Amino acid sequence: MTTPTGAVRAVLTMTVPRAAAADFEREWRRVSEWVRKQPGCLRQTLSRSGESELRYVITSDWTDALSYSRFEHSRRQDEQTAALRDLRTSVGMDVLTIIDHKEFS
Repeated sequence: MTTPTGAVRAVLTMTVPRAAAADFEREWRRVSEWVRKQPGCLRQTLSRSGESELRYVITSDWTDALSYSRFEHSRRQDEQTAALRDLRTSVGMDVLTIIDHKEFS
């Protein structure tokens, strides 16, 4: 599958104390069920690395930058993700234009 022109990927990188890892992952699963229903959302992934403090990376692909921007700046998004923000100790974000995307079985 090739992603249509104009699609974007949001990459959110954050650190979470090991003691909060289970709560963070549980909360991400809850939030992801809501995000998947948002207009323009194509897919999401949660990844992690680290020892004492965990580094989590959330990626989400969107049909276009406007769909992502509407989601990111919505009051509902702030409400839904509040618990995730409370569990992290640092955060960085980047929004990238997807040039090409292929999925292989």
